[in-house]
Amino acid sequence: MSKTALVIAHDVPKIAQAFMQPIPHKNLYAAALVLTTAIATLVSAGNKKTPEKPTLFVALGEPNAPMVPAKDLDLNLTNRRKIVVVTHGWFERHPWPENLALAIRDNVDANQWLCGWFNWRNEARVINPRDAAQFARDTAGPLLAEQILDLSKNPKHVHLIGHSAGSWAISEAAKQIAKKTNASIHLTFLDAYVPLGWNENELGLNPNEPNLIYWADHYLTMDITIKVTERPLANAHNVDIGDITPGLKDHRFPFHWYPATVLGSYAPNDKYAGKKLYCKSTNIEYGFARSLEAGEKNWAESLKLPLGNEPVKITRPKKPFDPLGWLFKKQQKP
Repeated sequence: MSKTALVIAHDVPKIAQAFMQPIPHKNLYAAALVLTTAIATLVSAGNKKTPEKPTLFVALGEPNAPMVPAKDLDLNLTNRRKIVVVTHGWFERHPWPENLALAIRDNVDANQWLCGWFNWRNEARVINPRDAAQFARDTAGPLLAEQILDLSKNPKHVHLIGHSAGSWAISEAAKQIAKKTNASIHLTFLDAYVPLGWNENELGLNPNEPNLIYWADHYLTMDITIKVTERPLANAHNVDIGDITPGLKDHRFPFHWYPATVLGSYAPNDKYAGKKLYCKSTNIEYGFARSLEAGEKNWAESLKLPLGNEPVKITRPKKPFDPLGWLFKKQQKP
């Protein structure tokens, strides 16, 4: 029997259990999600490598320098820094977390900031996204906190960015860091995934905690995931970016959009390359502009924005109503 066949045989009980989970009739996407993910898992299972411990990688200050495991850095050079870490969600292979960390590295003072990404992809590669979220909450988050605190015992500021199930990893890491340091904390949730039956209010920190400087932004989009994402969070400033998606609304759009707010446009190799970037609602610019990395003034303004709000909407500018415009355009043609 082939290696892939052995893995398939081993995974049959898990697949059966996943399909036996009760699924609300309105959430037909959940059934398709389980099916497509099960197929993808079985196809790739034969080539799956031995899992490695979730690892924090950090970008060195020099341009084009490779990412290195945080444990390999000279810790004497890293204490009292400001830190930003990006992490992925369930079953993601897109290189956006590393690319975003590098883009931020190129926009900050490397003498003050450490920029990195947290890799727990082996554990996120599971049939059921609920299992990924549970691992993120119970294991990846505490490991991320541990590795950040090994890197810097008393950081000045910590900004954690996570997509989908990765929202639970950054949330739990932030809770541990807040208990053990005086760092100001910024969380950025990219369309947080909340499994059915879970409490979305557990994401983020208690903003009323004494002596805690904390703010979070949540960029959500209504898409085919229905009610397991696109849920406003009580402990974050909620911003709906679904209407500015080029094409169909997409749960993964936020991790294309946020890096674009760092670069000023979608990257040349991004699926949305060449598309117009929108990031303002009224006079407020969202995305990277709301972080301390973008400046002290920006961060001070962010701290004034409310948490638990009805989502602010970023929309495309509307063209002026011109009922006869089509007629004049037609007359102008040769």
